[in-house]
Amino acid sequence: MGLADIFRGLTSLFFPSLCLHCRRSLDRGSDLLCVGCDADLPLSDSYLQPENAVTDRLAGRFPLTYGAYAYTFRDGTVCQRLIHALKYHDRPDVGVALGRRFGTYLQSAEPLRGLTGIVPVPIHRRRRRQRGYNQAEEIACGLAESLSVTVYPDALQRAAFAGSQTKRDKLQRLENVRHSFRVGRGDFRNGHLLLVDDVLTTGATIDFCAEALIAAHPGLQISVVTLAVAER
Repeated sequence: MGLADIFRGLTSLFFPSLCLHCRRSLDRGSDLLCVGCDADLPLSDSYLQPENAVTDRLAGRFPLTYGAYAYTFRDGTVCQRLIHALKYHDRPDVGVALGRRFGTYLQSAEPLRGLTGIVPVPIHRRRRRQRGYNQAEEIACGLAESLSVTVYPDALQRAAFAGSQTKRDKLQRLENVRHSFRVGRGDFRNGHLLLVDDVLTTGATIDFCAEALIAAHPGLQISVVTLAVAER
């Protein structure tokens, strides 16, 4: 047994890992949730359905090759607790773990075969300094592990910062993101990119990101995966 193993053992003894939802001690081998809370996090079957909440909310906005989401976001659920841990409580590992988990299911999605890469929805550099990371990029990294695809975090840039979207109505959200995104590095003409975000609400953010990419890269296909879809 090495020093690292001894240190991990002592750490788990004095500072046991806790379930992110119910705060009970985790069983060995569990990373985020206890068995009971994990059972209360049902995975959607959207990855098997050509039409689902993602494709419905993005219908008519831009040519969408494929869309899917892992969970439904509603108040008081395990999903909400995980998303809040990822975005507001310094737990980027939540995004990686859930992205990796969903990615194992997306391996069976025929439209995602031959992806050029994965592009996370960007956040402004000021927000990144505050949070320390981009939550969509953490999800993308987890997906990339399972799908064996490269992440391109600089393919899009957030050009404007207008604060949080969470307390804005639909029209305010739309105006907030209308001119917020611009293309960054990379040549993806005739490629196929998977655009990734944490929660899909109105679809405005994904819409403007996709439009920016399509305008800059002729022949580009766009697919979209989000960790959750907000319940209407």
